[in-house]
Amino acid sequence: MPRPTIHDVAEVAQVSLATVDRVLNDRGGVAAKSVSKVLNAVEKTGYVRDQAAANLSRRRAERFAVVLPEGPSEFLDALRFALQQETARLTADRIEFEERTSASSDINATATTLQHLMHNPCTCVAVMAPDVPSVREEVANLTRAGVKVITLVSDLPGSTRSTFVGIDNISAGRTAARFMGRFVGQSKGKVKVIVGSLDARDHTERLMGFKQVMRASYPKLEVLPVVEGYDNAKRVRAVVNETLRQPVLGIYHTGAGNEGLADALARHQRPRPTTIVHELTPHSRNALHQDLFDLVIDQDPARAARRAITLMRDLSAGRPVAVSDGDIPLNIFIKENTP
Repeated sequence: MPRPTIHDVAEVAQVSLATVDRVLNDRGGVAAKSVSKVLNAVEKTGYVRDQAAANLSRRRAERFAVVLPEGPSEFLDALRFALQQETARLTADRIEFEERTSASSDINATATTLQHLMHNPCTCVAVMAPDVPSVREEVANLTRAGVKVITLVSDLPGSTRSTFVGIDNISAGRTAARFMGRFVGQSKGKVKVIVGSLDARDHTERLMGFKQVMRASYPKLEVLPVVEGYDNAKRVRAVVNETLRQPVLGIYHTGAGNEGLADALARHQRPRPTTIVHELTPHSRNALHQDLFDLVIDQDPARAARRAITLMRDLSAGRPVAVSDGDIPLNIFIKENTP
């Protein structure tokens, strides 16, 4: 069956070819009713625009950018690698791709990086950033300049971003709590939560979900004061060593630096607490096999990268994007189902 063409779209929408062209290339000057007709016709016919040809017709190349925190992190390394693998799809369509990093030790560093992008205009930006006013302000500035912004891994709800790509982090926290309660059983005792940063929306949502289930379903388990590990293995190791000075039944770690957690548990002499962490990386995989961790909640960085690039392409082309298009499912790993 031949691929649908712009002529098919015009026929179904009952508008001129010129109107279809203006809508698909976002040239403006088309009544809202006609825009709706064209978009509906695109969906009905299954028409897919040749992005490379469209870019050539406008004598320009699209530019995508991604902004990620810097610093050692196995999860971020996997996400960067996956994004780089996706760039081959972009080059063929004359879409330029740029990766920028911002200092994770400075909560305002991402805002500065986003500000610099205003001087080198992009079509779309995917950003993993702390939920702070300075970042929200720069997202708003980019949006006003016509740049589509996607939040990646950690959301900025209520901001002007176009969509979010990532897991439901509240659900992730609730899942961790449910497994913690099931693993610990009817025992009465204490549970420690270590978050990466309370400025990171994904971590605060995981904490929120965890506490919701613990309060409602496991009142015998006391959640100790939360400590930030700053996604740093050395810092996480020190926090866990201090925590293990008292009896604890469980540890839930929401961030990176799991190698520090595993090291502290390996040196612990008393019975090991039930331990639940995030992201299946080489270190967390090894810790599962060594019976240092009980469960890993993973969000598949390769899948997130593919979804982010797809949505950036859709937004750039003016195609409609649903809220659910950015959803990434949770994967649950234990020793027995981890190769």
